Amino acid sequence: MKKQAVLFLPFIILVLALLCPAQETPARPMKVKVTAEQANLREKPDIGSAIVQEIPEGTVLEADKKEGEWFFVRYTLEDGGVIGGYIHESLVEAVEQAAAPESVRTTPQMQSAPASFLEFSLSGGAGWTAPRDLNDGAQGFADYHGAFLGFPASGPVDALHLATLVGLELSYRVSPRLSLGLGVDYFWGANRGRVGFTDRVFLETLDTSPSVSAVPVKLSVRFYPGKGFYIRGSLGVYFVKAGYLYRLERGDTWQEWKGTATAHRFGAEAAFGGDWKVGANTSFFVEAGFRMASLSGLSGQDVYRNSDGVTLIEDGTLTYFRKEGADSGVYPLLFIGDSKLAEEGVVDSRQAGINLSGMAARAGIRYRF
Repeated sequence: MKKQAVLFLPFIILVLALLCPAQETPARPMKVKVTAEQANLREKPDIGSAIVQEIPEGTVLEADKKEGEWFFVRYTLEDGGVIGGYIHESLVEAVEQAAAPESVRTTPQMQSAPASFLEFSLSGGAGWTAPRDLNDGAQGFADYHGAFLGFPASGPVDALHLATLVGLELSYRVSPRLSLGLGVDYFWGANRGRVGFTDRVFLETLDTSPSVSAVPVKLSVRFYPGKGFYIRGSLGVYFVKAGYLYRLERGDTWQEWKGTATAHRFGAEAAFGGDWKVGANTSFFVEAGFRMASLSGLSGQDVYRNSDGVTLIEDGTLTYFRKEGADSGVYPLLFIGDSKLAEEGVVDSRQAGINLSGMAARAGIRYRF
């Protein structure tokens, strides 16, 4: 009987061992040191996986586990955030086995992205714009007046094409690849030029100045498909002001028409750019893109004045129309108000359009809080 009990004892021990769950011993993390000049920390244990961070030589990392040829490690950023990722064994060497913790403690939660933070951007640049109706109206006024005098202007009027811009943006970096922002730009351009009308005895000059400005308030999304390179899309409301000036001078006499009109509409932008770190929390960025914004229905005021002290003010809509000149030619004109439309010789009319669409480039500084 005792012999049978002894024979069954190993079997009983084996059954008890299978029935009782074994208590897992937590894996002891290992410390590894980067031996390459620069090691890439990747999202997945794959050489083709996206790079999360570049880690300099000599950095000591804590490896929680190893999957094949890849260590899963933690890396602490300058702002205190912690990221997790995979690094190939050929880029590191084992330093020591970290001691097992004596008591249970909470460890930082692993993130595949850096901690969220705020960024403030200040930028400046230039953009191409083509307010065709403003430019055609200025040239048309010169041609119409030349037909009235009987001899043409000394040359074409200066058209408006280039504008300056400055911008501010506050953005929230939700991951290494994605940023959401709220910003405002100020975009303005004006071009004043002078042409003359002369037959060697008679001399009269004409100053023209088409102008446009816009304040877009916009929401932006910035996406980083690769390190340092991003694509930006923006949608916002454009508050636009357009203006014109026609001033005729002959000796001591002069007369001028000056008008400004405003409106607001939705607009959009698409751009691509790159940024480079120049300080612990500061980066320099450059971007180029395309702006899409076109509107009509601008309302405002036209003010006529002359050297005799006469002032006439008319409110209305910025209007583009064509009028027959003294030589029977038809010339484009642009004014605010309806009084011009009632004059003889007006062929057709419509609300003037202001097209701000065009390419733009900017550079600036982005500061991370």
